[in-house]
Amino acid sequence: MISVGIDVGNYSIKVAEVESTSRSYVVRRILEIPLNQDPTRDRRIEIIDALRTLLEPYGADTQFVFAIPQKYISSRFLKFPFSERFKVQKAIFSQLEDEIPLTMEEAVFESKIVRVVGKGAEVLALATPKEHALARLNFSHDCGVETKVITGEGLALANHFEDWLNPPPEVAAIVQEIPSPRPAEVILNIGHSSTIALVYVEGILHSIRHVDWGAKALVESVVQKYGLNPLQALREVQSKGGVLLDKTQGTKDQVAFSEAFETRLNHFASELRLLLLEIQSEFNVQWTKGSLLGGGAKFKNLGAFLTQALQIPFNRANVVEKHPSVFTDLTPQLEAVSAIAVGLALEGLRRPRNPASNFLKGDLAKPSQAFENLWNIWGHTARLLAIGFVIFVVYAMMRESLSLSLLEASDQVLRVQAEAIAKIKGRPPSTSKIKQFIRGQEQIEKSRIQAEGVVRMNSALDVLNLIDQNLPKRGPSGFEIKRVSILNEIAEVHGYAASAVESKNIRNALARAAANGNVQQIGTRIPVPAGKQGFAYRFSVRRKAGG
Repeated sequence: MISVGIDVGNYSIKVAEVESTSRSYVVRRILEIPLNQDPTRDRRIEIIDALRTLLEPYGADTQFVFAIPQKYISSRFLKFPFSERFKVQKAIFSQLEDEIPLTMEEAVFESKIVRVVGKGAEVLALATPKEHALARLNFSHDCGVETKVITGEGLALANHFEDWLNPPPEVAAIVQEIPSPRPAEVILNIGHSSTIALVYVEGILHSIRHVDWGAKALVESVVQKYGLNPLQALREVQSKGGVLLDKTQGTKDQVAFSEAFETRLNHFASELRLLLLEIQSEFNVQWTKGSLLGGGAKFKNLGAFLTQALQIPFNRANVVEKHPSVFTDLTPQLEAVSAIAVGLALEGLRRPRNPASNFLKGDLAKPSQAFENLWNIWGHTARLLAIGFVIFVVYAMMRESLSLSLLEASDQVLRVQAEAIAKIKGRPPSTSKIKQFIRGQEQIEKSRIQAEGVVRMNSALDVLNLIDQNLPKRGPSGFEIKRVSILNEIAEVHGYAASAVESKNIRNALARAAANGNVQQIGTRIPVPAGKQGFAYRFSVRRKAGG
C-alpha cells in the first residue's frame, strides 16, 4: 500500500510518498513545489493545478492524507480510568465542553491515546471546528483525489518521535504522583508563517501548541528596514540570513541585518517563554532540551539565539534520516521542510491497534467502499441466490399449505372410517380408543385362525388310512400289524414279519407316509412269535389338511 502525505504551506507544497512493506515501510519520494509569493496571484488555483498534475498518476489503492493547520486545532491532556477507544471517544466531549466554546454539532472531536496506565489511559484530546475539516475535504476533491484521513499537522510531526507501528506504551498503574519536576523536551517546527510546538514529558506527548510566528516575520523585518519588496527581501534572507551572537565578528552589512532580525526574534523568544512557563506549571516539568525543525530552522545561529534567550539547549534535528528511504536526491532543503509531509504519509499507514487520528467523523466520514467492491464482484451470484431463496420460500409455503390440506382431509377420512368401522362417534377418536379397537380386532383374527386350524385338522382315521395305503400287500407268509398309535403328529407302528427283508420293506413303505420321509426304529413292545422278525417304527405325520 502507498500513502501520500500532502502538506500545503504558505511558501511551498511538500509531498511525501511512503510505501508499506511486509514488516516495515520505506520513504520512496519527497517533493517540494515552491509557490509564487506574488500577493496578486490566486494561490488556491495554483495549488490545485499543481496537485492535480502531481497526484493524477496514482492508482485507486493509494491513501492520500491531508492536514488541518494546527492553529485551528485545540488540544488538552486528559486522563481516563478506562482505555477502550470507543469509551474514550465518547467521554471527550463531556470533558471539553466547558473549555471549548463549540457544541458537538459545530466541532469534530478526536483522541490520541499516548499511554496506557494500568487499566486507564492518558489521552491527548483534540477538537476543531467542523468547517475546517469540511474545507480540507472539499479541497481534496478539488485536487481530484478521495481522502479517508484528515489529521492535524502536530499529530503528523509526532510520528517522527513515536513508535507509531506498535500499540501505545503500557505501564503499571501509578500509585502516587512524584512531586519533583519531570524531564521534558520541546520540539519546534518553524514554518513560513507559523510554528508548531510539541511537548514530550518523559517521552510521552503531552501537548501540541501553535505559535503565531514564522520565518515570514524575518522577511518582513527586512522589508520594513530597507524598503525592499517581499520577493527581494526573501532572497536576501535566504542568502544573508543569520543573527550574530558576537557583533564584533561580523561585517557592517551582517550587523545591520542581524539587528533587523533581533527585534522579531526577541518577540518570538518572548512568546516561547510564556508558552514554556505555562506548560511547566501545568505539568510540573523541567526543560532538558529543544529541537528545531522546518524551513525556519535553517536560519543561521537560530538555535544558539534561542538557547541564550530561553536557557534551554536548542539544536536542529533531522527526522527524515530516521526512516528507511529508497531515494537518493534528498537535499538539505528537503530534509528541513518535509517533516510534516512524511508524518502525514506515515499517519495513513497506521494499523488498527494504533489507528490514525482522523477528523473525518460523523457526517464527514466517507462511507466504506468495501461493500460496494464486494457487490461488484459477487452481485450476480447474490441475485441468483436471492431468486433461488424466493423460489424456495414460495415452494415451502405451497408445500406447507398442501400438507395442511392433506392433513385435514386425512383427519376427516379417519373420523368417518372410525365412525363407520369402530363405531366411534362424537368427538375425534382418541389414540387409546383406536388402540383398543385394534387389539379387539387382532384377538378376533387370532381366534379365527385357530378355528380354521381345528376345522382343517386330519383325523387319526385319515392318518391310519394313509399308512394302510402305503403298506405293501401281504404275501403267503404275510406280516402282522399288531399296534398303531397316533399322538398329535407322532405315529408308531408295531408288528412282526416273516423276514428282515420284509421288515425293511415295511419301513420303506412307512417312509412314504411320513411327513418328512424319516422313519425311526424303536424297540417293540409286543410279543413276537417264534420264527418271526419283530419291528417297531416311529415317524411324524401331517395332521393339518394341506400342511
